[in-house]
Amino acid sequence: MSEQPTDYSQLTQKQVPLEEAADAFILKDENGRIPIVIMPTRANRISVEIMGVAVLLLIGGLVGQSYLSDTLLPELAITASVLVFLIGIYMTVRVRIPEGVNALLMAGGKYKRTIGSGAVFIPPWIAISHLITRREIPFDVPLVNAPTKDSVRANVDTLITFIITDPYRFVYSISADDFDQVFQAMCQDSLRLMIRQLGGEEVINLTRQDLDEVVKSLNSDVEPYGVSITRINITYAQPIDEFMQSLENRQLSIVHQAEEAEKQALAKQRQANAAALARQKAIAEVGRDKELLELALQKAKAQRDVVAMNAEAEELRLSKLQERLEQYPEAMAFDVQTSELDIARALAGNSKAVLQIGSASDIVRTLLVRDAVNEDE
Repeated sequence: MSEQPTDYSQLTQKQVPLEEAADAFILKDENGRIPIVIMPTRANRISVEIMGVAVLLLIGGLVGQSYLSDTLLPELAITASVLVFLIGIYMTVRVRIPEGVNALLMAGGKYKRTIGSGAVFIPPWIAISHLITRREIPFDVPLVNAPTKDSVRANVDTLITFIITDPYRFVYSISADDFDQVFQAMCQDSLRLMIRQLGGEEVINLTRQDLDEVVKSLNSDVEPYGVSITRINITYAQPIDEFMQSLENRQLSIVHQAEEAEKQALAKQRQANAAALARQKAIAEVGRDKELLELALQKAKAQRDVVAMNAEAEELRLSKLQERLEQYPEAMAFDVQTSELDIARALAGNSKAVLQIGSASDIVRTLLVRDAVNEDE
């Protein structure tokens, strides 16, 4: 036995008694759907049971007058039948429309008007044909393998919220089940057209994109059905797994390239810092050498100045000595002879000294010196 296909429709309508409509608008069916349109099972709101009780009481009262004319029971029965009949009429004309619901009234098989929620009095000949919700209706639109402008397939899930602004046009132009299929196709076509204008990477940011143009386009499509789009939320948007893997690889490659570029920039910066440090060191060494050279030059200059001063002093001394020699020549000869005599004495006292004698005058002086030394001793 083959399995029944799963029903993916989201909009539905239901037929229940009018007094159960309020509960029907909040209870989900077996597929988890809440109806947006309720059709009362009986267009005629007159309670047959109450009217039947009134008729029975009336017949009983009339019959009782024939057989029990001497009692009050027939009159009470007739009075009770009138009261029951009035209660039935009141319950027929007084209708309570559930909160958040609009009701379509029909007379003679033709649409008459639309009324809102609350307790209203409606003549028995006017029927309530449909109850339509006024709440916002969420509608899920899945989109699978939608192509982008760069031929990348994307999966998108969208939540579209709409309201029924004109119940008459919605009910009499299309049913809830048919509108489900038509609206699904409209939304998918609009979303496919939008995604076709985007690139694969742009689809990832689709959840934050402005969708006002899509809302305007869809409103123009659903306006003939008395429906208005309030908002569109893209809850999921992502390209297929192959593209995401490729995109991730590209992003990793970009990250690696950025890291390599940062490493190269850091290495260049280090080289530049090392070169700058070496340049500063060389400049410092040149500065120190320059200072040492300047100190050496200053020292040489000072030594030169000292030599010059010594030379000047020696020159001055020799000049003074020359002047004295010129003034006192005999004193000079006496000084020389005294010096020679001192030397001769020193040599005479040293038995190991070797004396080199030149001319005869030297010998004579030597002998004279020896005699003088002996005399002294």
